[in-house]
Amino acid sequence: MVAIETGREGQPGLARLEPADGIELRRFFFRLSPETLYRRFHSPITRPEQAHPQFLLDVDHHDREAVVAVVDGEIVGVARYVRRTGMSAAEVAVVVADAWQRQGIATRMITALAAFAAAAGVERFTMTMQADNKPVLRLMSRLYPGAAMTQSQGICEAEVSIA
Repeated sequence: MVAIETGREGQPGLARLEPADGIELRRFFFRLSPETLYRRFHSPITRPEQAHPQFLLDVDHHDREAVVAVVDGEIVGVARYVRRTGMSAAEVAVVVADAWQRQGIATRMITALAAFAAAAGVERFTMTMQADNKPVLRLMSRLYPGAAMTQSQGICEAEVSIA
């Protein structure tokens, strides 16, 4: 992990995830509740291998980027984007450890991720979330007021400009 922002008192710092951070990412996985894992991956995940950690660690800091929140060397949140091939849009995913949720960490990670994405030529983020995930929907409306969201079969999708 390469530090990009130190945390204020009692808050995690932010860093860029690196391909060598597999052990830390695996430990993070075991701090997530089954509900948090389900909300992030949209399916019941019980083992780290089901989350395809090799894909999560596949960052090139251009088309694939990940920002992590870190406390005492331990990951407590991950926000990542993957750019669609040949496109100016990237899909975003965020997860925060249960003990750290609703403390502004996702906001900080998405903001840092958007800055990296914009510098890499990404113009829009696409997001998929469960329609009953009220905390994430509130986060979306706070970060991207007026974002158009479509809903179908319990899934909400949005595309937002990061310019």
